Amino acid sequence: MSTGRAITKINLGGEGEEPSILNQQRRAVLDPGWRGCRKGDTLEQLASQGHDFLICPNTALCIADDSVDLVVTNSVRIDGLVLGEPTVQSSEIRRILASGGEWVHDGVARYTKP
Repeated sequence: MSTGRAITKINLGGEGEEPSILNQQRRAVLDPGWRGCRKGDTLEQLASQGHDFLICPNTALCIADDSVDLVVTNSVRIDGLVLGEPTVQSSEIRRILASGGEWVHDGVARYTKP
């Protein structure tokens, strides 16, 4: 599904950055000691491999309402805390999804916005 919007697919936090999709992470990824969960790559290494990132809080995604066709969450806690910080919020996922947009969690369709 494509609507011509700038962001049509996004991977929100969690394990593994997805190719050909915008990957959101918290500011912690800017720390030189941060490593990706799957292969242990740094942010710079992942970017050089062609992964694109959006750095912003999980609780207030800097994405317009009703603007994303696909949200992916892999191996990430939803609506919880990790290391004292909020994880991905289902309310934010529902806010940014466009009508007919889908949220896929760990490979399974979890929600389709009416």
